Amino acid sequence: MNAVLERRKLTAKVMGTFASLHVDDPVAGTVVDVAWREALGMLVDIEHRFSTFRTESEISRINRGDLHLLDASADVLEVMDACTWLEHESNGVFRARRGDGSLDPAGFVKGWAAERAGRVLTEHGLTRWYLNVGGDIQTAGRQASGEQWRIGVVDPFDKTAVAAWFDIPDSWAVATSGTAARGAHVWDGRNGSAVSRAGSFTVIGPHLMWADAFATVCFALGDGAGEWLTRYPDYKGFSVCNYPKNG
Repeated sequence: MNAVLERRKLTAKVMGTFASLHVDDPVAGTVVDVAWREALGMLVDIEHRFSTFRTESEISRINRGDLHLLDASADVLEVMDACTWLEHESNGVFRARRGDGSLDPAGFVKGWAAERAGRVLTEHGLTRWYLNVGGDIQTAGRQASGEQWRIGVVDPFDKTAVAAWFDIPDSWAVATSGTAARGAHVWDGRNGSAVSRAGSFTVIGPHLMWADAFATVCFALGDGAGEWLTRYPDYKGFSVCNYPKNG
């Protein structure tokens, strides 16, 4: 039997936020359901191992001294290696350690996890979809119409408005960091304080984990963010700053 176009949207709460999958693929509905369950299972597993709020997560065990970092899972080592690299690249703007020295890689994990979940969807044969995990978006292919996936960036000064629309190149990713969804939750590792100014910074590029991490760095940097991002020519970004509504 030939597969028919399966155009669906699925949602679930995971990692303290909401995830949604938009599918526009000629596959059976059962394939989509299985792929979605496995992708969610991966996200739940990552949350359980990386959460600083779960006492038995690997990160919490490391922070208590019950587990040495070098004895942690390969995933934890991969994430901490990436965070260390990013700390050096950003001159300390990004840090995966709190002021007391404890580990907190949350600023990197969500984008990394969402990109990994996207690989699960691809492994199940899905070729046209986009996955949104708390605003971190990974795409695959194009819509069945041949159009690229179009994404809107929420205006951080008016959550009912869209500040910008743009089309995502095939199988690329987009991430936005700022105050629109979660308030002043981004920290500047140079001084350990939350970035309180209103606004947002969006990064688009081939890998979600880096788009998300770069967006966080750029929002924390403020002035000079665009220049810093030019180090990575495959990634492009733009900011939405505090501007007057009437001119």
